[in-house]
Amino acid sequence: MNYVQILVGLALLAFGRKGLGLLLGAVGFFAGLSIATHFVGSSSSTVTIIAAIAGGGIGIFIAFFIQKIAVVVTGVLGGGYTGYVLAMQYGWGAESFPWIPVGIGAVIGVVLAFFIVKWALILLSSFFGAFLIINAIHVGGFLETIIFIALVMAGILFQARSGKSREPQQQ
Repeated sequence: MNYVQILVGLALLAFGRKGLGLLLGAVGFFAGLSIATHFVGSSSSTVTIIAAIAGGGIGIFIAFFIQKIAVVVTGVLGGGYTGYVLAMQYGWGAESFPWIPVGIGAVIGVVLAFFIVKWALILLSSFFGAFLIINAIHVGGFLETIIFIALVMAGILFQARSGKSREPQQQ
Protein backbone atom coordinates (compact mmCIF):
# COMPACT_ATOMS: atom_id res chain seq x y z
CA MET A 1 0.00 0.00 0.00
CA ASN A 2 2.90 2.38 0.69
CA TYR A 3 4.07 2.28 -2.93
CA VAL A 4 0.54 2.98 -4.13
CA GLN A 5 0.29 5.95 -1.76
CA ILE A 6 3.62 7.32 -2.99
CA LEU A 7 2.69 6.92 -6.68
CA VAL A 8 -0.76 8.45 -6.23
CA GLY A 9 0.75 11.24 -4.12
CA LEU A 10 3.32 12.05 -6.81
CA ALA A 11 0.62 11.99 -9.51
CA LEU A 12 -1.50 14.39 -7.47
CA LEU A 13 1.46 16.70 -6.87
CA ALA A 14 2.15 16.85 -10.60
CA PHE A 15 -1.27 16.59 -12.26
CA GLY A 16 -3.91 17.25 -9.58
CA ARG A 17 -5.57 20.22 -11.21
CA LYS A 18 -5.66 18.60 -14.65
CA GLY A 19 -6.90 15.21 -13.46
CA LEU A 20 -10.09 15.83 -11.52
CA GLY A 21 -10.96 12.13 -11.85
CA LEU A 22 -7.59 11.18 -10.33
CA LEU A 23 -8.02 13.64 -7.48
CA LEU A 24 -11.58 12.62 -6.63
CA GLY A 25 -10.84 8.92 -7.08
CA ALA A 26 -7.79 9.14 -4.80
CA VAL A 27 -9.57 11.21 -2.16
CA GLY A 28 -12.56 8.84 -2.22
CA PHE A 29 -10.36 5.73 -2.06
CA PHE A 30 -8.22 6.88 0.85
CA ALA A 31 -11.17 8.46 2.69
CA GLY A 32 -13.09 5.17 2.39
CA LEU A 33 -10.00 3.29 3.54
CA SER A 34 -9.51 5.57 6.56
CA ILE A 35 -13.16 5.56 7.60
CA ALA A 36 -13.43 1.77 7.32
CA THR A 37 -10.17 1.29 9.25
CA HIS A 38 -11.34 3.72 11.94
CA PHE A 39 -14.72 2.05 12.45
CA VAL A 40 -13.98 -1.61 11.63
CA GLY A 41 -10.29 -1.73 12.50
CA SER A 42 -7.80 -3.93 10.76
CA SER A 43 -9.75 -7.10 11.62
CA SER A 44 -11.77 -7.13 8.40
CA SER A 45 -9.58 -6.40 5.42
CA THR A 46 -12.41 -7.32 3.02
CA VAL A 47 -14.70 -4.60 4.40
CA THR A 48 -11.82 -2.11 4.35
CA ILE A 49 -10.95 -2.86 0.71
CA ILE A 50 -14.62 -2.72 -0.35
CA ALA A 51 -15.07 0.63 1.41
CA ALA A 52 -11.91 2.02 -0.23
CA ILE A 53 -12.92 0.83 -3.71
CA ALA A 54 -16.47 2.14 -3.21
CA GLY A 55 -15.12 5.54 -2.12
CA GLY A 56 -12.82 5.69 -5.15
CA GLY A 57 -15.62 4.60 -7.48
CA ILE A 58 -17.94 7.26 -6.11
CA GLY A 59 -15.21 9.88 -6.59
CA ILE A 60 -14.58 8.85 -10.20
CA PHE A 61 -18.32 8.71 -10.95
CA ILE A 62 -18.76 12.23 -9.59
CA ALA A 63 -15.79 13.54 -11.59
CA PHE A 64 -16.95 12.19 -14.93
CA PHE A 65 -20.75 12.23 -14.73
CA ILE A 66 -21.60 15.04 -12.38
CA GLN A 67 -18.93 17.56 -13.29
CA LYS A 68 -20.89 20.63 -12.20
CA ILE A 69 -20.72 19.65 -8.53
CA ALA A 70 -17.47 17.71 -8.69
CA VAL A 71 -15.34 20.68 -7.67
CA VAL A 72 -17.48 21.37 -4.60
CA VAL A 73 -17.43 17.70 -3.63
CA THR A 74 -13.66 17.72 -4.07
CA GLY A 75 -13.49 20.63 -1.65
CA VAL A 76 -15.63 18.82 0.92
CA LEU A 77 -13.78 15.50 0.62
CA GLY A 78 -10.27 16.91 0.26
CA GLY A 79 -10.70 19.48 3.01
CA GLY A 80 -12.52 17.04 5.28
CA TYR A 81 -9.91 14.34 4.78
CA THR A 82 -7.13 16.86 5.44
CA GLY A 83 -8.89 17.76 8.70
CA TYR A 84 -9.16 14.06 9.55
CA VAL A 85 -5.47 13.40 8.88
CA LEU A 86 -4.42 16.42 10.93
CA ALA A 87 -6.69 15.34 13.80
CA MET A 88 -5.28 11.81 13.79
CA GLN A 89 -1.71 13.05 13.50
CA TYR A 90 -2.07 15.34 16.50
CA GLY A 91 -4.22 12.94 18.56
CA TRP A 92 -7.42 15.02 18.53
CA GLY A 93 -9.72 12.13 17.62
CA ALA A 94 -8.17 9.06 19.23
CA GLU A 95 -11.31 7.94 21.09
CA SER A 96 -13.96 8.91 18.56
CA PHE A 97 -14.28 10.22 15.03
CA PRO A 98 -12.93 13.82 14.91
CA TRP A 99 -16.02 15.55 13.51
CA ILE A 100 -14.97 19.12 14.30
CA PRO A 101 -11.62 19.13 12.43
CA VAL A 102 -13.23 17.21 9.55
CA GLY A 103 -16.09 19.74 9.40
CA ILE A 104 -13.75 22.73 9.54
CA GLY A 105 -11.54 21.22 6.82
CA ALA A 106 -14.60 20.48 4.67
CA VAL A 107 -15.90 24.06 5.00
CA ILE A 108 -12.48 25.49 4.11
CA GLY A 109 -12.26 23.09 1.16
CA VAL A 110 -15.69 24.15 -0.15
CA VAL A 111 -14.90 27.84 0.19
CA LEU A 112 -11.63 27.33 -1.70
CA ALA A 113 -13.36 25.25 -4.36
CA PHE A 114 -16.26 27.66 -4.79
CA PHE A 115 -14.28 30.87 -5.15
CA ILE A 116 -11.01 29.84 -6.68
CA VAL A 117 -11.49 26.58 -8.53
CA LYS A 118 -8.11 26.34 -10.26
CA TRP A 119 -6.13 27.25 -7.16
CA ALA A 120 -8.32 25.10 -4.93
CA LEU A 121 -7.53 22.08 -7.08
CA ILE A 122 -3.82 22.93 -7.07
CA LEU A 123 -3.75 23.45 -3.29
CA LEU A 124 -5.94 20.47 -2.36
CA SER A 125 -4.14 18.07 -4.69
CA SER A 126 -0.74 19.31 -3.47
CA PHE A 127 -1.68 18.96 0.20
CA PHE A 128 -3.38 15.59 -0.32
CA GLY A 129 -0.51 14.27 -2.45
CA ALA A 130 2.02 15.39 0.17
CA PHE A 131 -0.05 13.75 2.96
CA LEU A 132 -0.13 10.47 1.04
CA ILE A 133 3.64 10.48 0.54
CA ILE A 134 4.41 11.50 4.15
CA ASN A 135 2.08 8.84 5.56
CA ALA A 136 3.72 6.21 3.34
CA ILE A 137 7.36 6.94 4.16
CA HIS A 138 7.01 7.31 7.98
CA VAL A 139 9.91 9.68 8.58
CA GLY A 140 8.62 11.31 11.77
CA GLY A 141 9.66 14.40 13.66
CA PHE A 142 10.91 17.67 12.27
CA LEU A 143 12.20 16.08 9.06
CA GLU A 144 8.64 14.97 8.26
CA THR A 145 7.44 18.58 8.50
CA ILE A 146 10.27 19.81 6.25
CA ILE A 147 9.56 17.10 3.64
CA PHE A 148 5.81 17.83 3.79
CA ILE A 149 6.32 21.56 3.22
CA ALA A 150 8.80 20.88 0.39
CA LEU A 151 6.37 18.47 -1.31
CA VAL A 152 3.45 20.91 -1.01
CA MET A 153 5.54 23.77 -2.41
CA ALA A 154 6.85 21.57 -5.25
CA GLY A 155 3.32 20.48 -6.14
CA ILE A 156 2.00 24.04 -6.11
CA LEU A 157 4.88 25.40 -8.19
CA PHE A 158 4.83 22.55 -10.72
CA GLN A 159 1.07 22.72 -11.26
CA ALA A 160 1.00 26.53 -11.41
CA ARG A 161 3.77 26.60 -14.01
CA SER A 162 2.45 23.70 -16.07
CA GLY A 163 -0.58 25.68 -17.23
CA LYS A 164 1.28 28.72 -18.51
CA SER A 165 1.84 29.19 -22.20
CA ARG A 166 5.28 30.14 -23.36
CA GLU A 167 5.71 33.38 -25.28
CA PRO A 168 7.58 32.95 -28.55
CA GLN A 169 10.93 34.69 -28.56
CA GLN A 170 11.26 37.68 -30.83
CA GLN A 171 14.23 37.78 -33.14
